[in-house]
Amino acid sequence: MAEIVNSRLTLELNGGADDNGNSIIKYKSFHNVKTDATDEDLQTAAINLGGLQELPIVSVKRVNEYDISTF
Repeated sequence: MAEIVNSRLTLELNGGADDNGNSIIKYKSFHNVKTDATDEDLQTAAINLGGLQELPIVSVKRVNEYDISTF
């Protein structure tokens, strides 16, 4: 069975618009997140971290890295 070896929390922030009116998305990533943290815990952390950002949050993503080797 695959085992989570690393987890990362990424905030996507609204950076405004470019000269053509296209959205600019900026990213802030927090590495080495506890692998046993629940999605709800990370959502709460993201909301709290969002209050410290100059730009508003557009999206929150969790990226898990798994070890799928069978050796």
